[in-house]
Amino acid sequence: MQEIAEFNTKLTKQRKSSTLLVGVLLTCGFTASIPMFSDSIKHQETLYCNTQSSCKGFNIKRGISYLVDRERRNQLFDNSIQVVKILPPEDDKAVVWGLASSIFLLTAYGVSKALTDHQEKSIHSQFKLLKIKALENDLLESTHIDLFGFSKSSQAEITKQVIARQTQETIQAMKSEGEVQLDHLNGQLQGTLSIKSHQLQVSELDKETAKNELETAEIKRKLDKLNKPVSDAKPTSANEELKTVLIDALKGHEDGYLWKIISSLKPLWLIGNQGSGKTYTAGAIALIRKYCLDAPIYYLIDRHATGDNADVWKFLQSQNTAQTEEDIAAAMADCGQYWLDRIKAKPTDKTQILVDEFTNLRGLVGDVADTFFKLSLTDTRKAKNFFSGVTHNATNDSFAPGTASTRKAGSILIEKFSANGETPLSRVVVRYGLVDVNGNSLEDVEHTLPDWFHPQKIHDHFNGNKIDFDS
Repeated sequence: MQEIAEFNTKLTKQRKSSTLLVGVLLTCGFTASIPMFSDSIKHQETLYCNTQSSCKGFNIKRGISYLVDRERRNQLFDNSIQVVKILPPEDDKAVVWGLASSIFLLTAYGVSKALTDHQEKSIHSQFKLLKIKALENDLLESTHIDLFGFSKSSQAEITKQVIARQTQETIQAMKSEGEVQLDHLNGQLQGTLSIKSHQLQVSELDKETAKNELETAEIKRKLDKLNKPVSDAKPTSANEELKTVLIDALKGHEDGYLWKIISSLKPLWLIGNQGSGKTYTAGAIALIRKYCLDAPIYYLIDRHATGDNADVWKFLQSQNTAQTEEDIAAAMADCGQYWLDRIKAKPTDKTQILVDEFTNLRGLVGDVADTFFKLSLTDTRKAKNFFSGVTHNATNDSFAPGTASTRKAGSILIEKFSANGETPLSRVVVRYGLVDVNGNSLEDVEHTLPDWFHPQKIHDHFNGNKIDFDS
């Protein structure tokens, strides 16, 4: 492998440079230690001879001065010799050279030891890298084998299907015209029987469902009457009776999903194509909250509030209305402060804010709408403010960027439908925002709206023309 070759080259270069350095250090060390092997270099010497000799040539003796002086303490020896000459040391710095020699030798050992330790660690590290690469190669090879096996299996399955289809086509081509017509008639008969059977099953299920809902609603009414305290048994006002009847009707319609939505402080969004009745549905919800939950409308933000949508909003009696571009931008900014003030005040009453055609408004006021939308997801519940918005769709482009997960977790989304782009259908789909009895999120649940769920009928119910919920 190329990595191993490069690693060996690197180690070789390190060893060569280290060997050269260690050789130089050893040479210097041994050279500096030479004076340590000669006494004449290190010590002062005394030349002496016997008094009875001629003190010439080989009769002259040489000795280290301090040793000779030690012997001369013996009087007999001192009287028997004659000192000829005192020779100084040849190099008085011999000890320094000996110390330098030791330093060079120790340095050579240290360099050699450091190189050995460094290369040992490098070799261990390289072994680890090679092991990891080997494991990676094994994994890649295993994956390749698995993919090859999967591809082979898929090709075999496709081949089986092709052969089966070709066999069916061959058998079909061999049939006579009468057999083909008979197969066609049998297919039509089987299809008709299947459709009728399915319709019968659906009809029976609808019948059982309606029966169960009716029995459940009746039991709930009886339980409410039985559980009602004696102190509450006093006669109620006509308006309270109208509220009670309407709320009971909402609770009895399809497991009470509508009342759960209307009474929830989660931001509510209605989407749908033109002609699906989004604005009328929003108006009906706002009126029920106004009459049954005592929540007046604080702000209505709609470019067509007194135009195309005037018939929808005329029953709301909003405290503030924003229609122009400047008023809409100011209203959205004001709502942020309004929510903040209510949160600080910890109110007990409830209010409402309605926004229509929000996607178009974003194009008019820009970042103000995005800030307004983000605050509506977090502040409306704490401010006890019912928020309802209407727009065409629920794509990320329709709302403030970066709020997809927050929208799904903290708001309710209802989709409305139309039959032909003009006639609204009672069918709705709750895309998200509701939970079951165990707290699990419910998504894309089909429901319907009651026939009486219209702003005009809700208004008339509390103004002299009571709705007949049993019809």
